[in-house]
Amino acid sequence: MIAEYKFYHGAALVEIIDAKPGPLSIDELNENGRLSSYILNGKVGIQIKHSANRLHPWQFTFTKSNMAQLLSLRKAYPTVFVILVCHTDGMVTLTLEEIIEILVAGASDQAWIRVDRKKNESYSVSGGASELTGKRPQGVQKVIQALEASSR
Repeated sequence: MIAEYKFYHGAALVEIIDAKPGPLSIDELNENGRLSSYILNGKVGIQIKHSANRLHPWQFTFTKSNMAQLLSLRKAYPTVFVILVCHTDGMVTLTLEEIIEILVAGASDQAWIRVDRKKNESYSVSGGASELTGKRPQGVQKVIQALEASSR
């Protein structure tokens, strides 16, 4: 049986492959035996999270372990993104700085991010600490731009 998260990871990785001109190398990072993060072209770190909810808003949980892995990625790679796959609606890419800005774990071992989108609009993103100003576009364009910048 194919694990559900693999379908969502595959969707995000195919978006990157389709949008990236030229060759692309993808290395994996396992977190407690589960694949959650990747290194692209040895320079850009990404973590993919998904929500299987069919309807918006989509909620994503970030554990202390998820955050530790993101911060570990930052130490090794200058550019780190989180791709949030919103069921079959689409995906939104956030920088690590945006994630840190809106998350707060508090006394709990986990924090959350909520993504919402009205028909024909971009995504609104909020977390336990705050909401990102402005809407975010669908897709992985930030990742592609970082890959292109790192190859110059």
